[in-house]
Amino acid sequence: MQQILAILLASLMTSAHAETLTILNWEEYLSEEIIKAWEDRSGHKIKQVYFDNDEDRDNILVNHKDAVIDLVVIDETANRIFGKNGTLEPLTSYKNVQNLNLIDQGLQKNCGDYGIPYLWGTFGISYRTDKILTPPTSWDFILNPTDSLKGHIGLMDDFIDTLAPALISMNKSINSDNSAELKQAFEILKSILPSVLTFEYSISFVDADEDRNELHVALTYSGDQYTLNEKAGKEIWQYTTLKEGTIVWVDCLALMQDSQRKDIAYNFLNYLYNPKVAAENSESIYVASPIKAARALQSKEFLADESVYPTPQVMNNAQRYTILSPANTLLRNRITSSLIKSHETQ
Repeated sequence: MQQILAILLASLMTSAHAETLTILNWEEYLSEEIIKAWEDRSGHKIKQVYFDNDEDRDNILVNHKDAVIDLVVIDETANRIFGKNGTLEPLTSYKNVQNLNLIDQGLQKNCGDYGIPYLWGTFGISYRTDKILTPPTSWDFILNPTDSLKGHIGLMDDFIDTLAPALISMNKSINSDNSAELKQAFEILKSILPSVLTFEYSISFVDADEDRNELHVALTYSGDQYTLNEKAGKEIWQYTTLKEGTIVWVDCLALMQDSQRKDIAYNFLNYLYNPKVAAENSESIYVASPIKAARALQSKEFLADESVYPTPQVMNNAQRYTILSPANTLLRNRITSSLIKSHETQ
């Protein structure tokens, strides 16, 4: 009887102190099995708030007092910006998160002093193998599309990545602040608008739009094809980088400076970066891990998949993001908005 009472008392104490950790994240970007295992272990809960483009995420962060956020998945450039303006907790506060010592330091540099690498990958296109029989090898596939692709291409609402295919094909920097180069990229993309189906993020589009079956090829990040296949219920999507080059991106995990659950967040991060847990999370959502010890625990098939862990040749032909000037960002936003408005009026 005393043992039963002790168990009941422990349960009541756990429930009384149970809290909810809220994570701002992309959809399908954290394993449900990992979440459940940590919830069972810690007695706390995880709630996720989803965004499907960087602008929406940034707006939530700017106005986050209206929505309690503890952790955020954020790109490497925005991570530095929001870190410097006081939104994010500095890494010097993460001292008790021991498993962060296992992170590849080469990738840690991408997240600077205000976040830790979560997952990383490349930028390319995903295409439907039941609609496109010959795998694309060049960005020209969408920049000079055949008539068969008219109304079947998905782009993005992103002031860097939307322009990237055109800039890469021009052999220019994805971070270019040259107005003539950006105008040329705009003209290239404007010329393909009759072939564009949507500027909505492909995963969101196939999840909700009645024209989802019309999307045959889309700008995506490595790993997106896995989620697209899940939503399709069959293996019809493949991902590839292109011969002219790609972008290597690193998504960071960052703690909000005004979070009231920092100790719980640190506990979760230490759990998530355990090599076994990190390996399972990475493989379950089909994106590369920043922890070498985790990679040693992943399946041979997963490690051999070049869409997850790119070849040295792909990596050597890849560009990285840099922080853009306010003027450059403004011009790019105007270009992207103009493209989207022109597409909507077609």
